[in-house]
Amino acid sequence: MTDLDIRQPVIDDLVQIIEIEKNCFPIPWSQEIFLRITITKGRFQVDDDVFIIMKVLARQSYVIGYVIWEESVYEEHGHILNLAIREDERCRGNGSLILNHALNRMRDAGMRTCELEVRESNQEARSLYSRAGMVAVDRVKGYYDVEDAIIYAIEF
Repeated sequence: MTDLDIRQPVIDDLVQIIEIEKNCFPIPWSQEIFLRITITKGRFQVDDDVFIIMKVLARQSYVIGYVIWEESVYEEHGHILNLAIREDERCRGNGSLILNHALNRMRDAGMRTCELEVRESNQEARSLYSRAGMVAVDRVKGYYDVEDAIIYAIEF
């Protein structure tokens, strides 16, 4: 895995990022969201204390996956908004690599907690989050229209 790099997104990554997003999620985020985060070098300021951060996992210019999270400085709370890995690059430790990177960055930035929502049926992702030390703490009925979300959390 030494040929992998976790870095900020660049404009040349956008086509691959959008492709991964569309293949991973039934309701993908818009290209405009990814463009806005990318042109701010992977760190978009939402307001005085909230930042959205994106990192890309890549092998040279080949994007394997990405993670996007929010940090609330005053609340000392992180929230993973989106994590996606190319289907043909799964089950190779890539999800763990980028998830742990995001969690470590949040911890280093002074976040005390982190949470995320995941589809109840997404057993692969739920297993990934559990292996990273996250715990299922709640359920939100109908969060994904007809499917519940399971809330995972971790304290640093």
